[in-house]
Amino acid sequence: MEERTYGDSLSMSLPRERMVRGYAIRRMPIGQYLRAAQTLRDWPEDVLPRLLPGLHPGNLLNRLRRLTAEEMQTLFQRALAILPGYAVSLFAALSGIEERALLEDEAIGLDGLMEMLEAWLHVNGIENFIKAAGALQDKVRSFKTGTGSKG
Repeated sequence: MEERTYGDSLSMSLPRERMVRGYAIRRMPIGQYLRAAQTLRDWPEDVLPRLLPGLHPGNLLNRLRRLTAEEMQTLFQRALAILPGYAVSLFAALSGIEERALLEDEAIGLDGLMEMLEAWLHVNGIENFIKAAGALQDKVRSFKTGTGSKG
């Protein structure tokens, strides 16, 4: 019986790329994903001072609990101004499309960015990954909580 690998089944079921608004959305190598994850690692250190100036990270939860309605509105406005740029930067790292193109190409726009994200999720089989990760988590959990011998 010939052994079939997960990679083979993915290559049969997922497209290698999809064109969206003139840009190729391709399957992402794991190394590219890891570089994007490193970008995420630095976000809290960069974003928190911009969202809540003068706040020490250790006081974050306490401070968030005591926000007034006016402070919450200010925080929300800052988030709307700051976070989209980070999201575009992350998508650029994940997709391999230049950030400048994502920001400046009139053919893309907000709706095009969402189309690109949807295509990226599809081409990279993110739904399959999430299902597999959930199944693995369930197996690990059952292994850790099992009692007695199974054999």
